[in-house]
Amino acid sequence: MKRHSLQGTNLSAGQRRTLEFQERCKAAFLNPVLTLSVEETLKKVDQLKEQGVKPEKMWSIDYQSHGTVSVAEWMGY
Repeated sequence: MKRHSLQGTNLSAGQRRTLEFQERCKAAFLNPVLTLSVEETLKKVDQLKEQGVKPEKMWSIDYQSHGTVSVAEWMGY
């Protein structure tokens, strides 16, 4: 005979309190202006992906050096 156990499917009282607290506090930490800006940006990115446009390059390297800079080079000698 097989038994079907529902153990672990319900939250404990402490877990429910924690979840309710997190949901109440979530709105306070989300800045509406920032949320709107992120949503608009994601919509634009999705539109560009549908059109097949490559994303613009956000970061560029000014220069690339290897090794440790000496004090004389740092001071301009």
